[in-house]
Amino acid sequence: MRFGKVIGRVVLSQKHPSYVGERLLLTLPWKTGAFEGRHDHDFGIVVYDELGGSPGDLIAISEGREAACPFDPPRPVDAYNAALIDDFFYQSPKTGK
Repeated sequence: MRFGKVIGRVVLSQKHPSYVGERLLLTLPWKTGAFEGRHDHDFGIVVYDELGGSPGDLIAISEGREAACPFDPPRPVDAYNAALIDDFFYQSPKTGK
């Protein structure tokens, strides 16, 4: 699971029937430097969202096979918004602060 910042929404003209009523968010997954306040992130990914994330929110992203597991029957997703993050605590392994 990774943290990521929502930077926008994806709008589709045609979509899979299981996506009806849900959102697709454009998200920048964080790298370690982002926890220390730097602009350090991976390439943007599309994340399936049913929690109501919006641009500017920090979210927890579940990816791969685990992203489809919360659904019965499984949905065709590669990344899923697992949580909306209000606050976090990070202690750098280098400085201990």
